[in-house]
Amino acid sequence: MLKISITLLFFLITSLPVLSAPRVPAELTDNGLIYCTHATGFSFNPQTADAGTSMNVVTEQIYNKLFEIKANSSQVVPSLAQSYKISPDGKTITLYLRRGVKFHHTPWFTPSRDFNADDVVFSLNRVLGHNTSLPEFELEKEQNIANRQYSIFHDLAKKTRFPYFESIKLSQKINYVENVDPYTVQIHLFEPDASILSHLASQYAVIFSHEYALQLNADDNLEQLDTLPVGTGAYQLQEYLRGQYVRLMPNPYYWQKPAKISNIIIDLSTDKTGRMAKFFNNECHIAAFPEVSQLGLLQQSGAQFKTTITEGMNLSFLAFNFLRPAMQNADLRRAIALAINRERLIKHIYYDTAVVANNIIPAISWAAGNDASHFDYNYDPKKAREILANMQVPPLEMWSVQEEQLFNPAPIKMAEMIRADLKAVGLDVKVRLISRNFLTENLHNKTEDYDLILAGWLAGSLDPDSFLRPILSCGTTNEISNVSNWCSESFDQLLDSALTHSDPHARAADYAIAQRQVFSELPILPLANVKRILISNTRVNGIEVTPFGNIHFEKLSLKKERK
Repeated sequence: MLKISITLLFFLITSLPVLSAPRVPAELTDNGLIYCTHATGFSFNPQTADAGTSMNVVTEQIYNKLFEIKANSSQVVPSLAQSYKISPDGKTITLYLRRGVKFHHTPWFTPSRDFNADDVVFSLNRVLGHNTSLPEFELEKEQNIANRQYSIFHDLAKKTRFPYFESIKLSQKINYVENVDPYTVQIHLFEPDASILSHLASQYAVIFSHEYALQLNADDNLEQLDTLPVGTGAYQLQEYLRGQYVRLMPNPYYWQKPAKISNIIIDLSTDKTGRMAKFFNNECHIAAFPEVSQLGLLQQSGAQFKTTITEGMNLSFLAFNFLRPAMQNADLRRAIALAINRERLIKHIYYDTAVVANNIIPAISWAAGNDASHFDYNYDPKKAREILANMQVPPLEMWSVQEEQLFNPAPIKMAEMIRADLKAVGLDVKVRLISRNFLTENLHNKTEDYDLILAGWLAGSLDPDSFLRPILSCGTTNEISNVSNWCSESFDQLLDSALTHSDPHARAADYAIAQRQVFSELPILPLANVKRILISNTRVNGIEVTPFGNIHFEKLSLKKERK
């Protein structure tokens, strides 16, 4: 009977969902690779991408950064910055830039010069909210009146938000940026900060062409900077069909080793089941975010494929809203933590492609340490009932964003499983499914009336500051990253203290104390750290997945197909 069920399910997966999306045109796949992923949160500008969501792989190919993270460590290696030095007082970072790096030549922009300091200053100033790199053009009074709506539209376009940099409070770290000469840039900090270079190596910290921005600004068309990208990366944009696919072609002027694959197609057209179907039908060489419940079927099908798995810099958690009277009861928070069977979530939500999180900082980070001994909230419903025995707990409301994320691929199912666990110990919980926009609006208006909320975080670097500060610091209360609204001055002082140490071991010691404080006060209950998974055709060589889910296409090659 089991064999028949598997065969039937295999037939359904490999046939019906494929009809929901068109094939990529065959003429685009000559010496080409098709990478199937999702369109959620898609953007050609990682600077403006929503912090804590999965970055699309496209941006890592189009742009370069000043630094790259070295082998999952606390160290960074220069990229567009060829070298750097830090002043004795730790407040000035001098960058010596790489020469001979060229921007993309595209139908919408032809650069007249190479990459230089102006591009770095513009790119950093933009995320800091400084507009000194772009001139303001005065319009005559009559023209102003005639084009009032047009001017309002473009003024709003310039007020771009940069969620990642806002979540780490970059504008409170960097005082100003200046170009000393065409290939030297100085970054002046308010205080010494050991996390800055890691933030400049994050997937959000890409470098734009200042010349391109000036051209767009002169045409009052600056929003095009985020829709028709120009970078220095190994690949450049050739074609984009919204919601369907992106076509990339090699940058012939790339400053490192040239890319080996002539066409890269990023297929955005399917959900997880659809991607598995396309992979079965050889319409994807690589499938990201596969439906993990179907991986067993893929193995049983006899298909030739490879699975690439790496630990992820992410956390799924349940947050307790400290603005709600019930959630200010520490014993109630502890009882809820003890009542939740996290091992069951790993099995039935993640199908064992995640691990139970016993730390706030994921194990892949150099500062994770081994503080599991301080976390004593393993599943114990008996103890939870004992704590709750003499409590009068009103009905509680739990919110869950109705949107699949890497840290929570099945938010509705997870919410119902947690609700069932809490009901088993006598707690009445109502689940409310919401949109991300609804949550953002309520946080902005300070009208969020949930007691519990399922949340998560995807960091942009391995530095713990980019993990702890957004989700737990005082500076991010009432923002979408810190949904517990917890604020502790002593916790913030530990985070600030860690940034003053140049020695990673000293920093890690501060973060260990900070984590123990979180375990004691319990503003959030860590649930899971999710592994990054790609499945690929055996023809594809050179796949290396970062803890952030990215791969570098210039490192990939394709074996020739057997005729």
